[in-house]
Amino acid sequence: MKKDTIEKLIKKDALLSLYHVSKILNAITNLDTLLGKIMDLAIKTTNAERGFLMLREGNDLEIKVARNIDKKNIKKPSMLSRTIIDKVLSSKKPILTSNALRDPRFSKSDSVIMFKILSILAVPLVSRAHSLGLLYVDARTQKNIFDKSSLAYLSAFANLAAIAIENARLRNSLSNENVRLKVQVRLSGGYEDIIGNSTEMKKVMQLVKKVMDKEVPVLLQGESGTGKELIARTIHELGPRSKYKFVAQYCGALPETLLESELFGYKKGAFTGAETDKMGLLEDANNGTFFLDEIGEVPLSTQTKLLRFLEEGTIRRLGDNKEKKLNVRIISASNKTLDAEVLKGNFRDDLFYRLKVVKIIIPPLRKRRQDIPLLVNYFLKQIEPSRDITMTREAMKRLVDYSWPGNIRELQNAISYATVMSNSNRIGVDDLPPEIISKTPFPHIKYGMSISEMEKALIKVTIERLAGNRKEAARILGISLRTLHNKIKEYGVKG
Repeated sequence: MKKDTIEKLIKKDALLSLYHVSKILNAITNLDTLLGKIMDLAIKTTNAERGFLMLREGNDLEIKVARNIDKKNIKKPSMLSRTIIDKVLSSKKPILTSNALRDPRFSKSDSVIMFKILSILAVPLVSRAHSLGLLYVDARTQKNIFDKSSLAYLSAFANLAAIAIENARLRNSLSNENVRLKVQVRLSGGYEDIIGNSTEMKKVMQLVKKVMDKEVPVLLQGESGTGKELIARTIHELGPRSKYKFVAQYCGALPETLLESELFGYKKGAFTGAETDKMGLLEDANNGTFFLDEIGEVPLSTQTKLLRFLEEGTIRRLGDNKEKKLNVRIISASNKTLDAEVLKGNFRDDLFYRLKVVKIIIPPLRKRRQDIPLLVNYFLKQIEPSRDITMTREAMKRLVDYSWPGNIRELQNAISYATVMSNSNRIGVDDLPPEIISKTPFPHIKYGMSISEMEKALIKVTIERLAGNRKEAARILGISLRTLHNKIKEYGVKG
């Protein structure tokens, strides 16, 4: 139908209606929401009983929305005239019939006869001469529902709808491409501290890509220092919750009662010293992501409350009798094998299954040695950005061959040590930490030592190398901070 013909048929109030329709459609960016709105508006403005919106997907035509006048989805969307649909698609022209059962064009159509369709109005969705699909409305209880004005209106409406659909698809495509490029950057080592082109890290990032826009809980499993928190942050920042907070809590650093109050908050007067209300970290992360680091350290009593939160999405502050509904995505991490902790009775099996909907295993550095040169060069630029520091081939070989019990965190500390020890812009073997230069991986452990003496020496050298940072020492040693404190006291280690 020609543009001037359409304009003559559409009255002033119809033009005003189209203006409001265009504002509504242009404000919707989500494609599924847009398609539903298009269908509801088409039914309402034409007084139809039912409506179907169909889009081409490759060589197929799919019914995207099937609604009735009450905005309820139709359970059997196949109950419509395929004859009319085929004619509209092939001709790219609208079709109007006031009584399909008596219309010679369609009266012999099996679908028209079977479903006793009377009034039918179908218009193509065309954008830039490209057929997207069609809008189809009908009535099975009344004839003469639609006239030429209805046809003109729905044709103009379809033009607006086709443009809105194309724009929404384009936005969706650009969004997907943006995510793809972001993931590609991360895979090539361009995102913060996530560096690696190894097969193992590519597998990790492929899993990250699959879960980033989902709402399922994710469990990250790997040794201390492998970068579990960085992976968690990546999932958060790539996902739809990125505009909200990412809150992390290391579960091994706090005693049981303090951990519970940190997670859930408390009311004034809940215990001695609770002088004001305090928001918990879960509440602080509302609409965002909460990262439970070393979830295996959480006491059983707190595990019960965490399970309740995961099942019901509600929390209750300590000392409060009111519950608060939250919308938080949970990502957890552990350097322990939680399956084994469940068998030992240290971890609730129901909580474990809730947390590990998707499990991502972060490989240790010794299993992705080809990433070590990339990491070394990255840390050199990060630690000494003003110096053009390089590393000799022999020094790099020593780094690649080393076992890295502390993983990436230990490598970063080793590079920091080497930049301090080097007197030039070229780091040699002699500039590396003693344990890397030594033929034995633990030079501080000597023959004849008892187990307790070796443990004391290992704790002492670890704390010294980390300048007294006990939290980092506990991470590298693979024990909880509480356990480390107890051993420091037991052995009389200073630092």
